Amino acid sequence: MAELEKALAAAEKNATDKVSLPYRTCYPLARLQLKKAKLASSYSYVMGSTVGAIAEKGLTALELLSAGKRFTATPGRLTECAYIAECDGTVQPYYLYLPPGYDADKKCPLVVFLHGYVPSISVLRPWVLGEETCAVAGDAACALLIPYGRRNSDFQGVGEVDVLDSTEEVKALYNIDPERIYMSGVSMGGMGAWNMLLRYPGMYAAGTPMSGHTNMHAWWPRICPDWPESRDDLKPFRRPLIEWDNAIDLVMNARNQPLFLQHGELDSLIPVSQSRTMVAAAAELGITIKYYEFKGESHYIYWDLPCFQNAWPWQAKVARESSPKRVTYKTYSLEYDRAFWTQITDLIECATPATLDCEVADEGKRIRLTTANIRELVIDAAQAPLAKQAEYEVVVNGRKQVLAPRDGRIAVECAPASPAVAGFPPRKRKGLYGPVEEVFDTRFMVVAGTSGNMKQIAANSANARRWAKEWDEFADGAPRLKTDRQVTDADIANHNLILFGTPESNVVLAKIADKLPVKIGDHSYTIAGKTYAGPDLGLVMCYPNPLAPDKYVAVYAGEFYGEKCGLNHKHDLIPDFIVFRANEFSFDGTNEHEVAGYFDMNWRLSDKLTWGR
Repeated sequence: MAELEKALAAAEKNATDKVSLPYRTCYPLARLQLKKAKLASSYSYVMGSTVGAIAEKGLTALELLSAGKRFTATPGRLTECAYIAECDGTVQPYYLYLPPGYDADKKCPLVVFLHGYVPSISVLRPWVLGEETCAVAGDAACALLIPYGRRNSDFQGVGEVDVLDSTEEVKALYNIDPERIYMSGVSMGGMGAWNMLLRYPGMYAAGTPMSGHTNMHAWWPRICPDWPESRDDLKPFRRPLIEWDNAIDLVMNARNQPLFLQHGELDSLIPVSQSRTMVAAAAELGITIKYYEFKGESHYIYWDLPCFQNAWPWQAKVARESSPKRVTYKTYSLEYDRAFWTQITDLIECATPATLDCEVADEGKRIRLTTANIRELVIDAAQAPLAKQAEYEVVVNGRKQVLAPRDGRIAVECAPASPAVAGFPPRKRKGLYGPVEEVFDTRFMVVAGTSGNMKQIAANSANARRWAKEWDEFADGAPRLKTDRQVTDADIANHNLILFGTPESNVVLAKIADKLPVKIGDHSYTIAGKTYAGPDLGLVMCYPNPLAPDKYVAVYAGEFYGEKCGLNHKHDLIPDFIVFRANEFSFDGTNEHEVAGYFDMNWRLSDKLTWGR
């Protein structure tokens, strides 16, 4: 293990081309083996020979790198691979099965399979499929990718990023047919498959969720008795955060996607009503979902082969539909802005769902649009099934426009533009929309304040390190961590900054404090002229960084957030900002708020989007 650690350091130091295929495939795999060896050595029941064998695998990967050779998966065998995640700089595994007849000169379909929930999952004990199940994909001439998904992330937030990144990695390294990529998953991964399919219509050729829940409002009360009887009883700032992860609320996005859903009739963990309701809701919109119910079977239909034998050969016959005549789409965020040949570029209001129903009519000469909460969208004229002509009649919410494509795109104004706000902050957009969870989906760094008095410095250090430790426990990787005085101009330009402290106790925060909409003091926060103060209060907020406006800052001040939150939902239930009480908790373990909400589309405070207790 020591030899591997030394060799890894030398490989990184001496690398002249870190984007080459040998480095890209061998170095992360060697890093993963070091991580696994250290983890294995911490268990008293693991033999030294086992740790040595893991380390040897890492050294073998580095030998390939030294020889200028790339690491490749072995056809006919599930192979452990790895990549370096950009968001937190950690090494993450993925597992790839190439069909026995894989030919690098021929395009190969790909099944992306999302695993179920297992409390003990780790890089030493990943949730993967057995040889017989992998062979079902191989018999259909498909490759099979099993993302690690950051343990048990529900494939949300950084877990979703892992699915996308590992898929892109496989597409870059192997000859994958982009028109035949399929999404599949079981249990937790069944829910994850729904979310991926419904957030990214047109990305996957077909989808096969199994035994996954589709409606949190019907499922969570089973395990959380205090869950509100009606979604209308949820805190207003909490509701959109739940619904954008809730398949039933996005069912209109299933249009044009071939879907095959399976469930066990006697499932006591995730009741079969979760799938039946989804099928019925889609049918009401004229969307057909193929459905098979295993009579007399429990939740664990995926412990046997039939559900895979039903699903994977079926979807392998389907190619991606890229140019449907009609597109329907619902989104809660510009992070999810595309459906087939439409892209939403601006919204009217935050924290409110946006919907579109776009149809090409009159043999491709006219476009009919019905929208809600969308200010502007663009249509890909080349991908849409349009007749070739100089301009098109576009009817938006009953209002006619005649529009000509520019650079292959038709820009459609759906509502009058809001008054422009010059200077900082920039308008909300994809990649800079919030809420707090979005800060961690791209490259970030945790920054502990070292200014102020000794008590403040100690609190900042403890909170930053605790946050980083919890991130590691949740996302399986220790994030970048610096003190405020170690942060460089390059760090600011290239990272979202997670700042712990106050302007008095964090040097970086002091530089930007006058540009933030919240005045931050010692357990004191002034929002829209009202001050919230007390020894048990804390603040979490995200905002564009005044020093690098295309990046975020997230500020954690005062008491530590999420004392009773499960690790999986430590971040995804926080809006753009919240002042909370450290010792008072809601029904789901989240901290009770004093005030919370969202910034408007111009990153300004809004009475309409701010809720006091």
